[in-house]
Amino acid sequence: MSLRELGARTDLTAGFLSQVENDKVAPSLNSLQRIAAALDVPMFRFLDGAQTASPIIRAGERTPFLLHGWNTSYDVLTAPTVRAFMVVLVHLQPGTPVTAQKLVRPTEEWMMALEGQVEVRLEDATYTLQRGDTLSYQGTALRQFAAVGGQPAAVVCCIAPPVL
Repeated sequence: MSLRELGARTDLTAGFLSQVENDKVAPSLNSLQRIAAALDVPMFRFLDGAQTASPIIRAGERTPFLLHGWNTSYDVLTAPTVRAFMVVLVHLQPGTPVTAQKLVRPTEEWMMALEGQVEVRLEDATYTLQRGDTLSYQGTALRQFAAVGGQPAAVVCCIAPPVL
């Protein structure tokens, strides 16, 4: 696929895509999602620490990835061959909220607090999850989530269909 064709599919310029391809600029999360959707691949394949195609991902072999400018790390827990959903382990530092990005397609999501307290803001309500609490929601409703209470937190998120 040419850069012009990819640009037409993503509403990004061929010049910008060339700079991304040559590591001259770092794309935003939104741009990366659009590129991945146009190429029909999971976004995390483009990120540092992306997983191999093995159906098993061993705990000691996962490489967390960081999104530029965020003090939050992510472990993808599902193999890249899984196309119906994805599961991500998110490690949150206190005082660093994660602002939801506009998604390229609608999703259904589920979150479970594994450690610490997590405040989740949806479009019409805010919830505080304690260890073991779960929350189900439409992906378009998610606005922000953060570790609260001064301690790091960890959540596991299931997203269907995958958007990362």
